[in-house]
Amino acid sequence: MANLHSQFKKFEERISLTATQRDLIVKRHSALRTVIINYFKQKNGVSVPDFFIQGSYKMNTMVQKKDGSFDVDLGVFFPQKPTLTPTTMQSNVLEAVRNQTTNGAQHLRKCIRVNYVGEFNADLPVYYQVGTNGQAYIAVKNGDWIKDDPEKFVNWVNGIRKTKEVGNDGQHLRVIKYLKRWANLLPFKTPSGVALTVWITNNFSASRDRDDDALLKTINGIYSGFWWSVSCQCPVEPFDDLLSNLDSSQKDKFKEALGKLKDDAAKALSATDTNLAVSYLAKHFGDKFKV
Repeated sequence: MANLHSQFKKFEERISLTATQRDLIVKRHSALRTVIINYFKQKNGVSVPDFFIQGSYKMNTMVQKKDGSFDVDLGVFFPQKPTLTPTTMQSNVLEAVRNQTTNGAQHLRKCIRVNYVGEFNADLPVYYQVGTNGQAYIAVKNGDWIKDDPEKFVNWVNGIRKTKEVGNDGQHLRVIKYLKRWANLLPFKTPSGVALTVWITNNFSASRDRDDDALLKTINGIYSGFWWSVSCQCPVEPFDDLLSNLDSSQKDKFKEALGKLKDDAAKALSATDTNLAVSYLAKHFGDKFKV
């Protein structure tokens, strides 16, 4: 029976951010903070915001995409409810960061996206939160402020992780990274990293010093939950459908791809030859997964 734990650990190193990339994030975030703060200091009737690094960077589950790029979220938090509309607040942030790159920035539904070509995308969702422990609300383009607290999601993941991992060894986070990398390589639109994180967190099954076994058990748990339908609800407010951006065909393709990964992962663990076992999984995880 093959043991691919060491191969998975090396795989994680290859798909994780390098020290140079992490330093670049710090540099870019510092520049974004500075221009946003300076912009709102000169804006009458609007408070100067604070910031919260969120998402996969905060949870240490960020992975490189196939082209080596990645996405980073930097929440822009205002300390009181603005008198301006959510769309106008987003537009102000857009104006503040417009000249940070030659490509400018995009006004998306729930964030402003700054694209550093050849590096990464920096998404800037706009919030207001009254008091440190108050409820956070996110701005929605052409919509309203809705309940959405990224810190509560991070706390939800970490709370469950600590009860499931063996000795807080980080295996849960590594499994998230493995499956996010797998999803990034699929040739069609897939569920978001948030949806993958929710599925993995709910179905994670630890296996001491065996990431390969923990991965297979977790995939089996996720796939069994798709017996009736492929669905994923956010576990914290606004409790929304995390697959609302996918149609039924895309959901079916994802289920089929996960089923193939499940079957090949089982074959890999049953194989007696390491090279054969690696070959079963390399076709899903790409050339960075190797002996």
